[in-house]
Amino acid sequence: MNEQDYIERLKTENKLLQDKLDKINKGKQKKKRFRWWLLKKSSTPIFGSRLKKSISSAINEYKEYKTVSVDTASDVSSSIIWRITRIGLFAFMVAIIPAAVLIFQTTLLMSQNKFIQKQNNLVEADRRSSLVFVMSDVLSDFNEELKYKGSGGRNISKTLEARIIALCMAMKPYKFQEDGELIENPISPERGQLLSILLQSDLGSESSQDILNSADFNYTDLRKVNLGRGVNLKYARLDYSDLTQAQMPAANLERSELKEAQMSKINLSDANLKRARLNNANLERAEILSANLTNANLYGANLSGADLSEATLWGTKLENANLTNAILDNAIVDRQDWMDHIDAIGVEGADDIEDRYRVKKQGKQQFIIVPKK
Repeated sequence: MNEQDYIERLKTENKLLQDKLDKINKGKQKKKRFRWWLLKKSSTPIFGSRLKKSISSAINEYKEYKTVSVDTASDVSSSIIWRITRIGLFAFMVAIIPAAVLIFQTTLLMSQNKFIQKQNNLVEADRRSSLVFVMSDVLSDFNEELKYKGSGGRNISKTLEARIIALCMAMKPYKFQEDGELIENPISPERGQLLSILLQSDLGSESSQDILNSADFNYTDLRKVNLGRGVNLKYARLDYSDLTQAQMPAANLERSELKEAQMSKINLSDANLKRARLNNANLERAEILSANLTNANLYGANLSGADLSEATLWGTKLENANLTNAILDNAIVDRQDWMDHIDAIGVEGADDIEDRYRVKKQGKQQFIIVPKK
């Protein structure tokens, strides 16, 4: 190979190397332009056009004057604060939307559960009400046994007593719709119907007492029922029952159980409530005139606005009871310091009673409450 050919060969190789180098440089410039384009495009949503412009102005001003004016620096600072606020608001919105969706789903689920529970209660109510047909058969036999009995011996057979007691136990309390809404607490209207019939049928005292001693009449619905005068409910179990506005003058409720019973506006005038358990019962604005409450338990009972005129409160337990605006004219008590006593045991309205009444001695161990003149 001569010298000329060697030179040509070197020129060719040099050209190939130069082409490769140019190609590499073009690739680098292309990547650099792409990165710059990407940075430029992404900077606007990240920094915002306002912040971007203010920073660009500050850079240009520094290049030209080698310093940045106070106004330009203030503009950059305000733009940064504004942008941070916007990003914070955006982050808040991003966080609050899933939370709002979760709350909506929870509310929807609770509403659905409430609807299912309501449906279950209505099904239960329908099942319970079917016991009315069983009650009809029992009462048919009940009437048949009493048909030929005189007023002196109206007792029924032990077999029928047992059937009535079993029927009462089967009549469980439940929730049902009233005025388009599901009632708050379960109750048994069927027990109320059964008890009303028994009390007004002039049933013999022996059978009546056997049934009341054994049957479970808790949660009985006796609202606005007129049971007449002198009904016998001695030893009756009526806890959590509703006797609102019931008419029961001179009723015998001795040793009856009426825990947390609803008895507002009930008429219990002249009633016998000796040793009755009325813990936390609601007797608001009840008529209890001349009633005998000897040794009755009224712990936590609400007697606000109740008329207890001439009632016997001998040994009555009134701890934490509410006697606000109660009428106590001529009520009989067992101690001279009755006013101090009710204040000491936490009776609500004790101060008001002391302002309106005084204790007057009447007899050896008897005291009455009379209004102050």
